[in-house]
Amino acid sequence: MHVLENGFLRVEVAEKGAELQSVRTRADSQEWLWNGDPAWWAGRSPLLFPVVGQNPHGEVTIGGISYPMPAHGFARNSTFRVVDAGTSLIRLELLPDETTLASFPFRFRLGVTYRIDADRLSCRVSVENSGTSDMPFQFGFHPGFRWPLPGAGGEAHHVRLANGGSPQMLRHDVAGLIDEKLLASPFEEGMLAVTPAHFEAGAMVFPEGAGTEITFVGGMSRVEMSTSNLPAFALWQKPGAPFLCVEPWCGMAPFLSQGAALENRSGSVMLAPNARTIFGMNLRFVASA
Repeated sequence: MHVLENGFLRVEVAEKGAELQSVRTRADSQEWLWNGDPAWWAGRSPLLFPVVGQNPHGEVTIGGISYPMPAHGFARNSTFRVVDAGTSLIRLELLPDETTLASFPFRFRLGVTYRIDADRLSCRVSVENSGTSDMPFQFGFHPGFRWPLPGAGGEAHHVRLANGGSPQMLRHDVAGLIDEKLLASPFEEGMLAVTPAHFEAGAMVFPEGAGTEITFVGGMSRVEMSTSNLPAFALWQKPGAPFLCVEPWCGMAPFLSQGAALENRSGSVMLAPNARTIFGMNLRFVASA
């Protein structure tokens, strides 16, 4: 386990999945991240690559050839190599090996940087195509936060969109693919009072229109999230679980009509040889006074 620490935050990062394991505010020692209790959900803040969501029959096709692919991809279960580490910054990377090549026949470099600056945590992911052909992929962050937030027990919790939008919503079908029917937005002028009932039908997926600034609020406590290059997002919990996942994505599970082709999935990036793209998520943790 690797620890980043300053006067405001203490952050733990694992080499497996390059996954955040803990985020605590130093002033009150309160934990903000979900603890990974497998009775509910064993994840904490997995990175989703090279796909977001489920795959038809557990497979994707690339260039017409079928490959086995786990839900949300393989990065979350892969061991990353630490390339730089200090008290306020850590850089990790994942390169292809026999396991990844069996699912994703590309030479890539997946770089992850976590940095703390005062009460802010910066999460930056770069994807580089090191091969000689175009590389289709998706990427997403999947952080789970405590519900209730620290100091907000018994308080109503909301998700707030800075753009004041009311983005339309999608749901998953019984196979975990995306139902193509657009549903009315649960947001009203950028505000949603979240309750466990919202998740009885699974995750709420917003393919566009939520903007780049999202805040999870409980009482006087809040997690402020800003994103870059991640146009979609989802909200998810197991109904009644003590966490809420606020997930900015580039891509999502396919519609049934799109089939298994990774190239056809909504939001997939087609990265040219020797090209690189970057995704960002910044988090600020504000405790109740």
